[in-house]
This record gives sequence, structure tokens and C-alpha cells, in this order.
Amino acid sequence: MKKIYIGKENATYQQILALKNNRGKRNQLGLFFVEGVQNIKEAIAYGWDIDAFIFSSDKELSDWAKSILSLADKNYILSQQLMNNLSSKDIKSEILALVKKNVQSAIIDNENPVYILLDRPSKKGNMGTIIRSCDALNVSQIFYSGHSIDIYDCEVITASMGSFFKVPITFIDSSNTFNEIIDNIKTNHSDLQIIATSLQATCRLQDCDFTKPTLLLIGNETVGLSKFYNDIANQAVKIPMKKGIDSLNVACATTACLYEIQRQRDFF
Repeated sequence: MKKIYIGKENATYQQILALKNNRGKRNQLGLFFVEGVQNIKEAIAYGWDIDAFIFSSDKELSDWAKSILSLADKNYILSQQLMNNLSSKDIKSEILALVKKNVQSAIIDNENPVYILLDRPSKKGNMGTIIRSCDALNVSQIFYSGHSIDIYDCEVITASMGSFFKVPITFIDSSNTFNEIIDNIKTNHSDLQIIATSLQATCRLQDCDFTKPTLLLIGNETVGLSKFYNDIANQAVKIPMKKGIDSLNVACATTACLYEIQRQRDFF
């Protein structure tokens, strides 16, 4: 394990900072920035490769932090001021991590799967919260498509509270790729249904039968689902709300939909 001491804002430090803030640098190096004990624990538990841990030479690490240092290819040891500058938390983290990207391309299958597709997600906090809900509510795999936020952004990772490392997430780069995925799933689940969420739907969420294999389509926060996904859906559903309220935050709406799916399956 290599130890690299950083006492000033040199090129190495600037690269670490860029991995936190810059999508292009994350894509270039295949690494992303992780903060939070729960996130780091789940990354390790689920077999993600750790490129580096980052910590200060000015503070004694906890026994837990000391125990994981050898899992990284290298350790960056910073001054406390540089460490404070990197941390986004009010109570500064004792240890940060750079983790290697793990691109999920295979389709995850189980006996009666629930999949979710996010069309052009644009809010980092919403994306992280949705990932967390998918983990809690038994989603087999998350797909996302179109011009969207970077799922490896540290705000997404932090909002997921560790679930990012547990739920397979796959980018769909074209309509052809989407159709191939559907064909793949239908090889084992010919009764797969594709359900769109829409404010204009006439069917209430609770009136849709979710006991069969399901792919739930969730639209962009501002413009909803694209025409392609609306057209391909077998049915559209809406969440009934009191008069005068026409929408929910997309993360809240997604969680409500996933809860109803699992309620019908007697998951709880």
C-alpha cells in the first residue's frame, strides 16, 4: 500500500478535488469520490475496488478507519485544512475514498422482478433518494437514459446512504438498447408489463396489478416521460392526490409507487 503525503494544493490534490466536482475527470479516470462512513462500508461490503483512502495526518483515526486502510491501492495523507476543504459535511469526515467505477451491463434476474427506468433524471438529490428507495423496496435493477445527471456525482452517492453500492444501475444509451433489454427480460418473463407514471393517466396506482414482473417508467422532473417511453408502455398510472395538488417530488412519487408494488406482493 503506497502512502502519499499532501501538504499543499498541488496537482494531486487538485485531481482529487476534480474527481469530487468534475464529471469529465471522473469519466477520464474511471474513479469517483465517496464521503460518509455508511457509503464507504457498503462499497467495501459489496466488493467495489477502492483506489485510495484520504485522511488527515493531524487526527487519530478510529479503529474502524485504521482497519480498512490496507484495502486501498494507496492512501493520501493530507493536512487537516486540506481535508476540511474536501469534506462537504458540517462535522468533517475522518476518512474519504476514491472508488473505481463498476459499469453494470448484465441484466439482473430473479423470480418476479421489479425494474425501474428513470428518463433523463436531472436532480442529484432525487436520484440518490430514489436509489435508496429502490434498495429498501426490493427493486432488482435501475435503468436510466437520456441526457441526465452523473450517477457517480458525490451528491448522488451521499443521498443514497450506501444503497448506491447495492443496487445495480445501468445506463441505456438508445432506444435499440432499451428494446434489447426488454427482449432479454421477456426471455424469462414473457408476462413483463411496462407501466408509465403520468399525471394524465386515468388508472389509479392502486388499481393496477403489480403482482407480475414489472418495469416502472419514471419521467424527468420537469417534462415527464419522453414520447418513446409513453408509447411503449402497456399502461399509465397516476398517484391520486387531493384537489389542488397536481404533482409530487419525483423521489416521493417513485417511493409511493414502489411501496404499492411491494404491498400488493405481500413483501412487508
